[in-house]
Amino acid sequence: MKANSPNVAAQVQIDLAERSYPIVIGSQLLGSALSYQQLPQAACALVVSNTTVAPLYAAQLMKALQARYAKVLLLSLPDGEIYKDWPTLQLIFDALLQNGCDRKTVLFALGGGVVGDMTGFAAASYMRGVPFVQLPTTLLAQVDSSVGGKTAINHPLGKNMIGAFYQPLLVVCDLDVLATLPMRELSAGLAEVIKYGPIADMTFFDWIEVNLDALLAKDPAALAHAI
Repeated sequence: MKANSPNVAAQVQIDLAERSYPIVIGSQLLGSALSYQQLPQAACALVVSNTTVAPLYAAQLMKALQARYAKVLLLSLPDGEIYKDWPTLQLIFDALLQNGCDRKTVLFALGGGVVGDMTGFAAASYMRGVPFVQLPTTLLAQVDSSVGGKTAINHPLGKNMIGAFYQPLLVVCDLDVLATLPMRELSAGLAEVIKYGPIADMTFFDWIEVNLDALLAKDPAALAHAI
């Protein structure tokens, strides 16, 4: 397989009429220009990440996006739930306004649930709505927060109390990024996956029991099926 050639293991279509979008699951997706070829073209793209994830994955993503966007910007936010607030959200608006980004600008959320929530809320708000793409880098974000359009920031009086329902154009779940995921974060994601069994699919719950060791070992095939 050539470098940067995407290997799509599965694709799930979220059917929401004109707001429908695909979730693409596989390996070597993040750094491949082919992953983004169906997105609308624009003069500018803004990658929003954080200080933990950006050093690992931002460069390959930005290189892939340069095939489609003349200007690709990076904003690296501080990492942590405590920064899921209004002052940090303003950093995204600052970057968009300072660079003269218009309503066609596409935002790319590269990170876990905090980055995804904040980028989605910024996209829903900037110029009353610009396109955005979810690139979740944790298992929990890949199976939960990146899907469904829930975007928000926290308030001192309540979690996720200020936000909007705003669907992405695309969700890219690259299994390769899970290789750097700490075991604690992997376990948090697996707990969410396991919960879906008793809620909706006991056959899947039985599959998890059989394949739990493979999931803990970050086996790509097992993770692709679970996601």
